[in-house]
Amino acid sequence: MKRFFLLAATLLSLNAVAQDTIVAKVVSEDIISDKPKSGGKPNLKPYGFVRNYFYYDSRQNYSSNMGLFGQIPKDEVYDKSNPDYDLNSESEMNYLAITTRLGLNVSGVRALNADLAAKIEMDFCGFSGNNFMIRLRQAYFNMKWKEGKHTLLMGQTWHPVSGDLPDVLGLASGSPFHPFNRSPQIRYDFKTAGLDFTAAALWQFQYKSVGPTGYDSKFNKIPECYLGVDYSNNGFKIGYGVDIISIVPRTSATIQQQVEKTNEAGETVVEKVDKLVKVDERLTTCSPVLYLSYTKKDFSLKAKGILAENTPHLSMFNGYGVSEIYEDGSQAYTPIRSLTGYVNMCYGKKFKGNLFVGFSKNLGSKEELVDLSKVYTRSSVKNIDFMWRVCPAFSYNVSGFTIGLEYELTNVGYGDEVNTWGDVKSDRNVMNNRLCMMLKYAW
Repeated sequence: MKRFFLLAATLLSLNAVAQDTIVAKVVSEDIISDKPKSGGKPNLKPYGFVRNYFYYDSRQNYSSNMGLFGQIPKDEVYDKSNPDYDLNSESEMNYLAITTRLGLNVSGVRALNADLAAKIEMDFCGFSGNNFMIRLRQAYFNMKWKEGKHTLLMGQTWHPVSGDLPDVLGLASGSPFHPFNRSPQIRYDFKTAGLDFTAAALWQFQYKSVGPTGYDSKFNKIPECYLGVDYSNNGFKIGYGVDIISIVPRTSATIQQQVEKTNEAGETVVEKVDKLVKVDERLTTCSPVLYLSYTKKDFSLKAKGILAENTPHLSMFNGYGVSEIYEDGSQAYTPIRSLTGYVNMCYGKKFKGNLFVGFSKNLGSKEELVDLSKVYTRSSVKNIDFMWRVCPAFSYNVSGFTIGLEYELTNVGYGDEVNTWGDVKSDRNVMNNRLCMMLKYAW
């Protein structure tokens, strides 16, 4: 029976597509560390949990996964027939178990003088019509040399910028105040004297850039790059990294060309006709991130800040726009920036209390925008000035069983005045009250 379960979990895990929360910086630390044997049989360790979420929102939100992955409240929208009725003021609730998870850790083998380990992880958050499908969350293997001093990871796992997730109960894990992304990647880590140097090349899969045709991984013509370093000592860690992404919004454009034609009267006339032409466009942006954490016994503190440029693929509300239009049909682009961060405190083990506070401020565009209709942002939201969240939570944890209650108050400053630099003058605060209860049994 045990062999059947292991085989089933492995085959099912290879079937799917990705997203959710709960890990911190995912490298081989969370994989079994049994003594590897060259040419030996791998050690298999299944794990997982059954997780149920109940949530209530006081108004409509930008969300996914049947509302479980809630981010921010939607702006006020009024019907012409009744200017007093906000269409987005309707409340919503649901109770779902689709984030139930199965995983398999593999270890105990050596090759090329390296210790090999692997992870396959899935949940049930894939969708096809009314069906809930298995999807791939993580699937990677890594190779360690010299007792972990050098590590090479290949496969799909958490984006380096999404490392050290805040300790909250909600599925969104602090998003959009914390970057949220899992991507296929090749990552190299070098550790020495408390320092960990990281270099990664990443490709897009589920979390994609946005552009003129919506969300599409085709904009990401070359790998996204991340470079970072962190220092750890006695429960304290501080790190700095830079995420660089270069996208191609378009490869072709339509221009008008003058063509001479002869009309029925035999006269030569000039007409304008559309012509499809190839264009060479690119936008390269750089987003620095600074983070720190401290852990002592049952207390932990985490904080992170990011100066984000064009990071919808990190589940953040910014993007980019057109800054110049040329005669050959090509366009130049400029990023929409935001300063975003959070502080998260947690105390306890059996009885655990959490507090999350997040804030984000729209900094506008680097260069003046040609037209606000040519601005591409997450969920096409262009009129956010700022946003903040306060989120306390309490949970009871014993023998793999957890019951927790969390309250989220999220406020967004929306405005109708957006200038040509992407700056917004907020004139209303739109709030959402979310109550979330989680029931989980893990093994």
